Amino acid sequence: MWVLNKGWWGIWAVLLAPGVIALVIGILNPGARTDDNMPLRTFGIIWIALQLLILGAILFFMKRQKERAAYFQKNGIPGTATILAAGTTGTTINDMPQIELKLEIEAPGRDRYAITDKRCWNPLSLAGLQKGKKLAVLVDPEHPKKIMFVDDSGA
Repeated sequence: MWVLNKGWWGIWAVLLAPGVIALVIGILNPGARTDDNMPLRTFGIIWIALQLLILGAILFFMKRQKERAAYFQKNGIPGTATILAAGTTGTTINDMPQIELKLEIEAPGRDRYAITDKRCWNPLSLAGLQKGKKLAVLVDPEHPKKIMFVDDSGA
């Protein structure tokens, strides 16, 4: 799950600063323009809006992750996923390889069933993804193909 470190506000403030500076200069000197002839005031407004949009998207994504984790903690059916096969997809996101796992899910009150799950996985824990290994999962009661690993340290 994504978490923001303590210094993220400082980084965001540095990214916001050019827009604020351009906006202030554009207000104080209405004739000031960028090298492509855009008024600095307009540039500042666009820059600030873009930074707010990016921040809003990040916070929205993090909120959805927390809600998903809370949903699984409250409603998830504890089960076991046995690895039938594991392999890389060839995709990496932030230097984390995407892994395709073929899993057999076993949960109380349900027949065993197989799913394929793709997710980015911590490269340091890839060696543990061996055929036959059992992993603790929570199963979505309404959508059994959706799972959350209980020990999400690798994913």
